[in-house]
Amino acid sequence: MTRVARPFGFTKPAFVIGALAPLLLGVGAGAQCTERAEGSEVRRSISRAVRCNDRVLRSGPGVTCTQSLPPVCAGTLVTDAVALAYGANNPATAEVDTRTLRDQYNCQKQIGRAASYYVSTALRFLINGDTIDEADARATRQLDKIADRCTVNVALDASGVVVPSAGPQCATALPPPGGPIDTSALRDCLHTLLRVWVERYGPNPQPLRPNIVFILTDDQRWDTTDATHSPNATPIMPRTRLELADKGVEFSEAFMTTPVCCPSRSSTLAGQYAHRTGVYKNGGNNGGADDFQDAESVAVWLQNVGYRTSLMGKYLNGYQQLWDDNTEPPYVPPGWTEWRGMKNVAFFNYTMIEPDGMGGYHEVAYGSNAADYSTDVLREKAKTFISTSVALQQPFFLYLAFKAPHLPQIPAPRHEGMFQGITPWRPPSYNEPDVSDKPTWLQNTPQMTPAEQADLDQVRIDQLEMLQAVDEAIGGSTTYGIVGIMEHLRNVGVADNTIVIFFTDNGWHWGEHRTRAKLKPYEESIRAPMFVYYPKLTPLRRVDSRMALNIDFAPTFTELAGATAPIPQDGESLVRVLDATSATWRTDFLTEGWPNNRVWASVREAAWKYVELPVTPGSPTTTFELELYDLVNDPYEEVNVASNPLHAPRIAAMATRLRQIRPNWPVDSDPNGPDPEEDD
Repeated sequence: MTRVARPFGFTKPAFVIGALAPLLLGVGAGAQCTERAEGSEVRRSISRAVRCNDRVLRSGPGVTCTQSLPPVCAGTLVTDAVALAYGANNPATAEVDTRTLRDQYNCQKQIGRAASYYVSTALRFLINGDTIDEADARATRQLDKIADRCTVNVALDASGVVVPSAGPQCATALPPPGGPIDTSALRDCLHTLLRVWVERYGPNPQPLRPNIVFILTDDQRWDTTDATHSPNATPIMPRTRLELADKGVEFSEAFMTTPVCCPSRSSTLAGQYAHRTGVYKNGGNNGGADDFQDAESVAVWLQNVGYRTSLMGKYLNGYQQLWDDNTEPPYVPPGWTEWRGMKNVAFFNYTMIEPDGMGGYHEVAYGSNAADYSTDVLREKAKTFISTSVALQQPFFLYLAFKAPHLPQIPAPRHEGMFQGITPWRPPSYNEPDVSDKPTWLQNTPQMTPAEQADLDQVRIDQLEMLQAVDEAIGGSTTYGIVGIMEHLRNVGVADNTIVIFFTDNGWHWGEHRTRAKLKPYEESIRAPMFVYYPKLTPLRRVDSRMALNIDFAPTFTELAGATAPIPQDGESLVRVLDATSATWRTDFLTEGWPNNRVWASVREAAWKYVELPVTPGSPTTTFELELYDLVNDPYEEVNVASNPLHAPRIAAMATRLRQIRPNWPVDSDPNGPDPEEDD
């Protein structure tokens, strides 16, 4: 054990622990705490950190405190628990008037005491051989006191310190100054996370193994769930936001790395950039389902560890070409326990490959009646799969891929005309008048005619209407007697042990930069709506601004399930982003596309975007057209500043970064050329 005494005007109370956090995060599963002495070190470390935070609140940052390092086996447990308990007061930036704000101060102390007691007690009993349920039951005594000691209003001290405070995971339970604390929500949030974290570093940690429901739309813009396009200031997808965003995490900075259907979906299933999967396009050479190595997908990895898996809806472009109707049975990719993939993807008059009841698969045709609307059909089949899996007592992975709001635009009959007459969408970049600073392909794109604008306005209306059936599939509808998937999860008793993720495969342009559709490096193409519901890691609502990518889902699902991906993963598990314990996270990422007339690769940072377009794709000596956008001051990407010599250092740095992420660039930029082998 190492003891350090230092004035808090110099550093934070968890400074020693925090400095070691990156190292401790790298500790393998075999380094869990198993010895009583280790439990005692954890207790000493967290209790001293909590007392120090209380002293800083009472006496100011100049106070001197003694700190103790936790044992290496505890990883970031102490740091995470203290940060959760104190939030912005870890430590406070100034002392507070503890006479005037006595009740608030005592509440903050109680939150810290509860976290310290829970971690120390639960870990001690786990080390002694108790189950997690037994250890948990012994550790909640101080948490239960929050109801009495935190029945106060949040207050703002004259020093500017807000008290009490909690980490972002539980901050929703604490209103702005003047409002009352939701003590029940606060207590339950703290309890949920502390239990998961203690077990994570205890002597016999187990994967969480939740049920997994992954809901994927097709061609949906990131700004079509909230009220951005609403005629009446209500969300476009109110049920989805109520069930997922308001009860979990909304990722405000979510993206897909190749914004077109087949490459995006392949990357999602494999956890790899498209330049590694080799699926560059929707079809042809280097494109389509036949170029995806389906023996290595997240479905296979999860099935290998006991998950019951199902894909319902749209798979990969070109799926129907994987077998010969005349000589072969329908092709079902490996890894899927129950396959219900669409042979031809449509809203009406489509065919699905479904179980034949005899251990095989056959084609099932659907017609043009209202009851055949594919979004509704998939909703009901999804609920049946969930019920069956629960009855079999197997964890399940459901990949539910709707066609909506992909063209041709066909809303469910009950939603037709719902958004007719809304104000046309005219952002600053709409039908961009001056594209002289843009690459050649865009300079050669004429401005849209009035007729083309009117057509695109109608596409927007219809796409918003198509999303209504998706919204009902998730959140139900009393008007139409629809039980949504979320209510169904509650009805069968598994909602609390299910992670539900809502995402899309690519965005869509409604006239920005004179363009429509997708497969461009601009924000309208690459941004995605993303919500995650999982009470064990996201017990209360919050918005997270860290960059989440479609290539992160496979690593996330494998970690949660306790599976292993045998192929290199370009994405990162979101588990510690979801519970907000990640010490570091990505600050940039790659997007890439292989359209024949404008191949591109881009590095996207929080404030800047850099794009290279090879003049001769595939040539190692090609020259490039460049784009550089200041996303803070030019969020609509109207002004390409790549030609400004002041930005030359930035361009050089981002060009280097592009080649770090994509080492074969630009040799691998020919959409029809060979797919170079990637270094593992």
